[in-house]
Amino acid sequence: MADYLIATLRDRIQAEEVYLALQEIGLSEPTLNIFGKGYKTGEDCKDFDPTLITQRQMQRMLIFLLPLGFVGGIIFYQAVHIDLIPSLGGIGNMVIGGFLGAASGALGGYITGGGLSLLLDKAVPYAEQIEAGKFLVVVRDAEDLKMRQANRVLRTLNIDDVAYYERPD
Repeated sequence: MADYLIATLRDRIQAEEVYLALQEIGLSEPTLNIFGKGYKTGEDCKDFDPTLITQRQMQRMLIFLLPLGFVGGIIFYQAVHIDLIPSLGGIGNMVIGGFLGAASGALGGYITGGGLSLLLDKAVPYAEQIEAGKFLVVVRDAEDLKMRQANRVLRTLNIDDVAYYERPD
């Protein structure tokens, strides 16, 4: 299932009710935390912030696809011999082909790494939600059975804003 189960709640009372309900099913402090005013801060939630997870995934894709695109651009130039700037000669055009391939690799890394979802979704980072006065109840790294039970408890409490995240590692 997921590594993180996150419920976003509007006030402290509701967060404490959810926390107590999750404690009743056997979840304890290492796997169950409250984030918000008087509890853990927004800086502690960087592990499961969807924006940061997506940015890390994009960086990994770029590290892989930029050099691959550069080599692919050189190979493509060798295959078709289309000179973009004839005065540069074969080596210069090969380098231009490599840079165009690297640009294609960067675009591919951005799209497949989740850059479009960052651009289009406009998700509010959890740290900003905490600063705005909301509370998070987070279940992390629990067994699969406990995650399912926690999900069931959240549904019975009519918590609408629940998110699931897996570590990209």
